[in-house]
Amino acid sequence: MKATEVFVAGGFPAVTYNPRLNLSLEEKLNDYIETGYKLISITGPTKSGKTVLCNRLLPLESSIFISGGTIEKESDFWEYILEELNIDIEDSTAKKKTNSVEESGEFNGGINIGPFSLGAKSGDKETNLSEISKSSYKVRNLKVTALKNLQQQGIILLIDDFHYVKPDIQQSIIRSLKQPIFNGLRVIILAVPHRAYDAIKVEAEMTGRVVQLSIPLWGDDELAEIANKGFKELNLECDPTIIDTLIKESFRSPHLMQEFCLRLCKNNGKKETVLGNPEKLSISSYKDFFSEIVETISSKSAFERLARGPRQRADRLQRQLHDGSQVDIYAAILHGIADTGPKTEISYEELRGSLKKVLAENAPQGHEITRVLTKMDEIAKSEITGEPVLDWDKKDTRLFISDPFFAFYLRWAIKL
Repeated sequence: MKATEVFVAGGFPAVTYNPRLNLSLEEKLNDYIETGYKLISITGPTKSGKTVLCNRLLPLESSIFISGGTIEKESDFWEYILEELNIDIEDSTAKKKTNSVEESGEFNGGINIGPFSLGAKSGDKETNLSEISKSSYKVRNLKVTALKNLQQQGIILLIDDFHYVKPDIQQSIIRSLKQPIFNGLRVIILAVPHRAYDAIKVEAEMTGRVVQLSIPLWGDDELAEIANKGFKELNLECDPTIIDTLIKESFRSPHLMQEFCLRLCKNNGKKETVLGNPEKLSISSYKDFFSEIVETISSKSAFERLARGPRQRADRLQRQLHDGSQVDIYAAILHGIADTGPKTEISYEELRGSLKKVLAENAPQGHEITRVLTKMDEIAKSEITGEPVLDWDKKDTRLFISDPFFAFYLRWAIKL
C-alpha cells in the first residue's frame, strides 16, 4: 500500500481513521439522524474531523454536501441543491427591460425546471417585473422546487462551514428549512465552536429545535493512534519521542498529524509498504523537518496577504521589532500573535501584551489594534482562497486562529 493512501491529509483516511470511540460520536450522530425533527449542529475546530465523520456515516447516494464558502447569495444555495438532484434549471427571467411589452401570443416568464414551468402566463399584454422582483421570484421558485424534491427523495442536507455564510443569508436559509425540518427533512450544519449558535441567533424560533454535537480537540493518545496505525500498515517503526514531537506541533489537529506522518515517510524514502523486516524512521533535524513543511503549505500566501493589509495611498508608520527589523502595524500584529505560542484563541489584552513584548518601541494604541484586526478579518474572509485562517470577534474582543495550518505557520515561519 502507498504511503499516500495510508496518511491522507485533506481526504478520507480509510486506514488511519480514528472513530474516537470514547466520545461515541458516530453513535450520537446516527441517533440524531434517526430521530430527526431537529436541526443537527456539529461544531468543532477547523480540520478537527467534522467533515470526515459525516463522510464516514452519510450515504453519498442520499446526501448533499454544500460548502458555506461557496454561498455568496441565497440563490447559490438552492441552485446547488437542484444541480445535485440532477434537476435542470433554465432561468427565463433574465430579460433586462422593465417597460411594457406586447405579444400576439402567450407570454411565459419564470423558471423552467425539466418538463415543468414555474412562472406567470398572460394574454396579449404583460408588464415585466422589476429586476428586484424577478430576483425574488427566481429565489422563491428555486427554493420551493429544491425543498419539495429534498423531502420527496429523503435526502440528508449537510452545510459545511455554515459560519462562512453571511448572517442575512443564514437567516433566510434557516427560516426556509425550519418547516421542512419539522416535517422530517434531515439537515446538518458544521461550524466552529464560537459560531455554534448562529442558527439560533439568526432565527429565534429555532430555540429548542437544534441539537448540538461537539467535536473536541484531539488528545495526544488519539493523535498517536493515527501514527501507530499508519506506520504499522507500512511496516515501519518510529521512535515514540518522534511521534510525541509531531503531536506537540500538530495543534491537536488530525489533519496536521496526517501531513507530518506522510512527510516523515517521504523524507525517509518510504513511499509504500516495506516488505520483509520493519524499517526504522528517523528525523535528523526537527527545525529542518518543520521548516520544510512550512514552505509548502498554502498558509504562506495567507500570511503574506494579511501582512500587506489593505491598499492605501500613504506609507504606513514603521515600527521596530526587538531584532532590529522594521515592520508596519499589520506585520507587527502577526508577530504579536505568533508570540502567544501562538494560541488558537487570543484575548485582546493578551495580544496587546504580546505586541509590547515584540516591539522595541512605539506600541500601537488600542483603537489601532482593533481597526487592524477588523481589516484582517475582512481580508481573511474575502480575499484569501479557502477557509478563513482567522476570525476576529468584535463583540467579545477575541481573536480565533481558526486554521491549525496557519497557527503552525506562525510558529515556524516567524523568527521571534
